[in-house]
Amino acid sequence: MAFLHIRPRLTVAHLLKAFIAVTAGAVTAVALTGTAGIAQATEALPNDREPRIVNGSPASISNYRWQVGLLDRRYGNSPRQRYFCSGSRIAPDLVITAAHCVISYRSGQLGALRVLSGRTVLNNTGSGEISRVARLLLPRDSDGKLRYRERDGTASWDVALLQLDGPVTGPVIKLAGEDESDAGRPGAKVRATGWGVTRATSSQAAKRLRGAGQVVLPDGVCERDNGGLFRPGLMICLGGPQGHASACFGDSGGPLTSRTSAGRRLVGLTSFGDAGCRGNLPSVDTSVSSDPIRGWIGRISLKVSGVDPVGSGGIPAPRPSWCKVPGLRKRSVPAARGALRSRGCQTGRIRETRKQLGRVRRVLKASLPAGWLTPVGHRVNLRVSRR
Repeated sequence: MAFLHIRPRLTVAHLLKAFIAVTAGAVTAVALTGTAGIAQATEALPNDREPRIVNGSPASISNYRWQVGLLDRRYGNSPRQRYFCSGSRIAPDLVITAAHCVISYRSGQLGALRVLSGRTVLNNTGSGEISRVARLLLPRDSDGKLRYRERDGTASWDVALLQLDGPVTGPVIKLAGEDESDAGRPGAKVRATGWGVTRATSSQAAKRLRGAGQVVLPDGVCERDNGGLFRPGLMICLGGPQGHASACFGDSGGPLTSRTSAGRRLVGLTSFGDAGCRGNLPSVDTSVSSDPIRGWIGRISLKVSGVDPVGSGGIPAPRPSWCKVPGLRKRSVPAARGALRSRGCQTGRIRETRKQLGRVRRVLKASLPAGWLTPVGHRVNLRVSRR
């Protein structure tokens, strides 16, 4: 795994072609950056992580009026070509996004950055509002050093704030507050939205906003996938409940939201995930609904915009009953069936390998990894060694 800076330099078609050529036959991880972000992917290969909404559904900006797209006016002639990442307005003049989307912009380059608000279809120039960016704000420690770190396809403190040159009309979204913490805990139903590509091999951002339902997974799922590089408290582990939907290229920095009685709350920012954007592998978001990141966001927002971005009093929607997939590898088929049944899942298709591997009729792989939260009754497919 590796991470990447987002700095568009070539057309998306050229970049994606190079990306596919280098990664063919390999499983890699990529930062969840937008179409322009694929440019950086070719430079950082073979260790990238990128995301986009795969197997999602169309969404309307009227339901997510705080969502924005990041554009770079130097690349392409249309908003769709210029789009590379997503974000959310947490104050009339303040946007939150992923640090890896904007970390490479120097002060003299911010003039190329634009924020697109109020538009469902990227190229629908008759609607929405485009703003300039006046200031980039990144978390720093007491010595003034950046807290953002990239390592082996992961990033910690992957958060940035963009102060606009003026306020944008329309509602903003609040971060889930301390008394709303259930909104971002394992088992919570959440939703990711963005204009990222809808197929791993696509060369352009989606024409219109899309969304996909996700579930917050236990930290152990992502710790197993990323080792000690997954940092609970700074990151959220998530995936599609049935292992079919994922964020991907172009969705970086975009919102992960949870429904409460006070409206949607922001709990995460799209950060990194599987390079193939496969729904049965976990993705990782930056956690903005817990300290220390939530505290930093709140302090900066109050200082520069005079707005407290942290919510309070919202009652999160009840968490559904889930089947927590057990560890199935090396179990016999009857034992695997029993383990799934005891958790509320069912056994799906059973496929045998073409070669003899290990002990016969033992599970080699399941369609969902251990710890995954999936709807009760979901059928988990198994691959087993041949008789």
